[in-house]
Amino acid sequence: MMDFKSQIKDDLDIFFNDFAEPHNINGCELNILIDNERLMERTKKEFDGLSVGELLYFVKASDYGEAPEVGEPQKFDQRQMYIADIKISDGIYEIIITQNIGG
Repeated sequence: MMDFKSQIKDDLDIFFNDFAEPHNINGCELNILIDNERLMERTKKEFDGLSVGELLYFVKASDYGEAPEVGEPQKFDQRQMYIADIKISDGIYEIIITQNIGG
C-alpha cells in the first residue's frame, strides 16, 4: 500500500500531466498552470487591490528545483520578468511574476 505522501505525489503528476501547459522558464521547458483568476483574488485580498504582478502560475517544486526569491529575475517565454511573490505548499510553488522589479 502506498503511503500518503507518495499518493499525493502521484496525484500531482497526474494533475499536471493532464492540465498543465509547457512554458520556457529560465531556459527549461516546464509544465505549469497559469491562473490569473487566482492572481486577481490574491490582489484583492492580500495586496489591497494594488497590482503586484502580471501572471500567476503553479509549478511542481520537483520540476522547478530550488525555490526562487522575491525580486529574483526570471526569463518566462523569452520575456524578462521578476518574482513578485511566491508561496510554497505541498510540493507546489505558486509564483507571481511581473515585468517591473518594483511590482
